[in-house]
Amino acid sequence: MRLPDQATDAPASEDEAGMSGLPASGEDLTVQQAFELAVEVQKRGYLQNADQIYIRVIEAAPDHLDAMHFMGLGRYRMGRRADGIELVSHVVARDPTNIHACNNLANMLTEAGRLDEARRLYEKVIAQSPDFPAAHANLGAVLRKQLNLEGAEAAFRRSLELDPDHAPALHNLASLLWDVDRIEEALGFYQRALVLMPFDGESYKRIGASLAVLGRVDEALAVYERWAELDPNNELPLHMIAACKQQDVPARASDAFVKDTFDRFAESFDTVLGRLFYRAPQLVASAVEAVLGPPSGIEATRDVLDAGAGTGLCGPSLRPYARRLVGMDLSARMLAKAEARGVYDELVAAELTEYMRAHPGAFDLVVSADTLCYFGVLDDAFAAAASALRPGGHLVFTVERIPPEEAAPASNGGTQHRLNPHGRYSHAEDYVRDALAGAGFAVVKIDRATLRLENRTPVDGLLVTARAGG
Repeated sequence: MRLPDQATDAPASEDEAGMSGLPASGEDLTVQQAFELAVEVQKRGYLQNADQIYIRVIEAAPDHLDAMHFMGLGRYRMGRRADGIELVSHVVARDPTNIHACNNLANMLTEAGRLDEARRLYEKVIAQSPDFPAAHANLGAVLRKQLNLEGAEAAFRRSLELDPDHAPALHNLASLLWDVDRIEEALGFYQRALVLMPFDGESYKRIGASLAVLGRVDEALAVYERWAELDPNNELPLHMIAACKQQDVPARASDAFVKDTFDRFAESFDTVLGRLFYRAPQLVASAVEAVLGPPSGIEATRDVLDAGAGTGLCGPSLRPYARRLVGMDLSARMLAKAEARGVYDELVAAELTEYMRAHPGAFDLVVSADTLCYFGVLDDAFAAAASALRPGGHLVFTVERIPPEEAAPASNGGTQHRLNPHGRYSHAEDYVRDALAGAGFAVVKIDRATLRLENRTPVDGLLVTARAGG
């Protein structure tokens, strides 16, 4: 067999270095030698070059299933996902005993959201090879996505029995335990995972968060400082360092912090908050009903903005009031979940204050459930909301509450807003009232409410309704 011309995957100087030591174009090779060459080229990252060689291998040996398998993996990595799935599916159909092809195909199907098919393939792999740690870990990941948390935990633990140093199983088991509020257990597994993945930012983030929730703030600070040393341009550890030290506290969380936090949280957001008795959407719905009346039997005449819509948990309760319902959030992944609810007329990835300023007088109602907890200073957000509302329109929102004994007037040195070690801000009621008045709002009602549980402890909050235009 003669090799195809080598080209195209990298700039010339990089290509020359990457391909050095390989046979020149036109050199005769056996089919097996060509396959082995393609695998080596693929390992070096030259996916298109490898693909050309695999094509020639399969032309010469149509039943070369290994070439088909690796070609499918390469095409999947190149973004040709349908091609990749089709090729590896063909391999599995021809040779169901090829556990590595089955496992790789299941990984692809998992990413494609075809979870039942992926689960069956992982179970097939495990039936043939019960001591394959990766298959158990991968099965656990699928079961977790399917909300079978007991089955997922058992699968992760079985993977770790077979290989105590299986880093993905350690991390995924820790995340599952975190999601069900078993924080101390989660911390131990995150720490073990970090030993194996010492440059993994997500592990640093979760270890620090676990320590902070457990009240071990000094230890959390040390973790965040180490993370910042390894990744000095990352805004996440810098935000958390400020939260732990109470120094150089930003007026609000950065866009990068909020976007990254919720992009990562999107997949499990609704499920996790359900287990934490998350009440903000229901509280907002009750406040809207209190000021606008019951949703049944009314004419939907209002333009409504769900500011910080997330996965759209507020959307169904807002829909009856809205002739037009807009959901806005920084996280595109959260908005993708909101879109699936089918209740919004428009979904926009944008920053809250910028979006509202850009739409003056566009709305009759703005709601914001658990979004302003990422703002310390509220003045800009309230001013933007006032500009976006028509006269007499309403703003309904929640914030986390600073206890009154810690919230003496600012003139006496009291705390008006505080960045907590978990990374969110809390606010004094008097400060909220003053900031609303400064933006031209009249307070309709402020109620104290429990927003959720965190480490089995109620999170105290304020449910606020205000009217624009005084």
